Amino acid sequence: MRSSTNALAATPSGRLAMVILAVGLAGGLGCKKDPQLRVTGIEPNSGDALGGTYVRILGNRFTSDGARSAKIYFGGRLAAPPRFASDAEMVVEAPGGEPGKTVDVLIIFEPGGELKIANGFSYYERKTRTIEDVGTKPTPK
Repeated sequence: MRSSTNALAATPSGRLAMVILAVGLAGGLGCKKDPQLRVTGIEPNSGDALGGTYVRILGNRFTSDGARSAKIYFGGRLAAPPRFASDAEMVVEAPGGEPGKTVDVLIIFEPGGELKIANGFSYYERKTRTIEDVGTKPTPK
């Protein structure tokens, strides 16, 4: 190892070559964590129009800068207060919405400002099962 970004490595022909490391480990080899509060994803990105879908919001620096709160809106509808699972994950219960509609997800951090996931969540209509779907025929003996 020559430095945190350069290393010597043997090539298949046996000659030494300078290699630029393309990957680093967070906190290792001189790499620094991203200093900005970010949202990088949402899982799942769709849920029941009646509400109640638990959604993971992924990102970084949710808690590392100290205590913060968040309000999350799905297309203008306020969700239940989120639970901070870690510095990189929040869990929130999505409110209901219009079936077939895709909405923006707005996250307001206090302190921290607003972050938006454009077209981040879609609503579907849950198909309810009826007794006919399950079947009413008796089990053969």
